Amino acid sequence: MKKIYLTFDIEPLVNKKSFNPTVYNSILAGGVFIAKELEKRNLKGTFYISLSRKTSALDQQIFEDGLDILLRTLTQFDNILVQPHLHAYGLPMSFSTENDLFGEYSLDQQIEMLDWARRKLENYGYKVESFRPGTYSRNMQYYEALKSSGYIYSSLLNTDDNSINIDCINKTIKETVPEMINEIIEFPVTSVKLKSIKGKVETINLSPDFLTMESMDGYFQKLNYININFHSFSVFTNKFLRENHKNVWLHNFKYFFWNKPMHTFLRIQKIEAIEHDTVLKKEFLKWIDYIQSQNYNTYFIGEQ
Repeated sequence: MKKIYLTFDIEPLVNKKSFNPTVYNSILAGGVFIAKELEKRNLKGTFYISLSRKTSALDQQIFEDGLDILLRTLTQFDNILVQPHLHAYGLPMSFSTENDLFGEYSLDQQIEMLDWARRKLENYGYKVESFRPGTYSRNMQYYEALKSSGYIYSSLLNTDDNSINIDCINKTIKETVPEMINEIIEFPVTSVKLKSIKGKVETINLSPDFLTMESMDGYFQKLNYININFHSFSVFTNKFLRENHKNVWLHNFKYFFWNKPMHTFLRIQKIEAIEHDTVLKKEFLKWIDYIQSQNYNTYFIGEQ
């Protein structure tokens, strides 16, 4: 039986090409929009929520206020499972957290961050069992840290060539399923190998952020385990487009010479702009409409 896992990273946008670290559109409005659209279609989603602002350009209090509103709001959605997603920058630890990458910290430091993340979400009534580090960053001690902190599940992207799920270059597929690693059950994000917009062969996660539903339809039919990853900041913010969306170069030209300067000016004026007609919002809706139309079952990370 085909099983679909819809996972969402809820976080500010700090990518250099698309830098726009706002809160109310990228985290709050984006997150609630996704939750509501999934609810309309009776689909489940796992929200990996960043507990870090990720950049000094975002005011800490504004970030915390927006995050508080979102966490309170999401308690109303039975179709959303909230779990921690740690970018490490600026977290209130007993050690310096200037480095954003979770995998750059020691075992003891990772455990302290994981314990803190659990307590923070438990204060809102959420049960924490699963984890995803920012940018999938981990080191050799990753699973040991999760085990020591009482986590059960993880969801990472495996870029090993032997584990690529969708190879768009050779037109092949490889099935993967959740597996036990050091007593942690790993639910891997579905991986896609392709020649990217940068002209390089790369492995990316299966996502409306990068790929159109039409281009992935054939692969969907053949895989029984699919873990899709999308970002909250992609809903109401036009950004630099990757891979095979239509008219990518025209969109990116308009983005660099219109959208990006406009958003930079508005941030200086302390104004957040919500763009309702974004390419990735429309693509995300196509994906979940497709999943609903096919009567595919969706699951929370941890359900098998």
